[in-house]
Amino acid sequence: MLALSLIAALAMTAPATDGKPDPTEAALAACLAKDGNASTAGQTGCEDEAARAYDRRMNAAYTALLRRLPAGAGAQLRAAQRSWIAFRDAEMKASSAFFETRQGTMYVPMQAADATALIRDRALALEGKLRILQIDD
Repeated sequence: MLALSLIAALAMTAPATDGKPDPTEAALAACLAKDGNASTAGQTGCEDEAARAYDRRMNAAYTALLRRLPAGAGAQLRAAQRSWIAFRDAEMKASSAFFETRQGTMYVPMQAADATALIRDRALALEGKLRILQIDD
């Protein structure tokens, strides 16, 4: 029984699919598939928009969690989010330094995709925690 509970809890932290693709991922794929976005600028623009969308989702989940959590847990989440922001900023600097060692425009959208993935992962993690809180609703 404990194993089933653990599996159910882990499943709740995974991205919700409901048989549908993640809406931000789907929008990114559609943007990248447009003929006008085959260029470096087009691809980078698509990635930047997806990163902004994931950032909005992350902030919405974070705010909802803070409203629902008891004070102590909320303080821990706030501290963790501040630490994540510091990590994100350091990771972005490291990524920039890495991609500066590469030559060619194809690396620009790759760097943008890295940034999108970083924010996506945090957004999905916070959304997963919010779904866990909603189990008893």
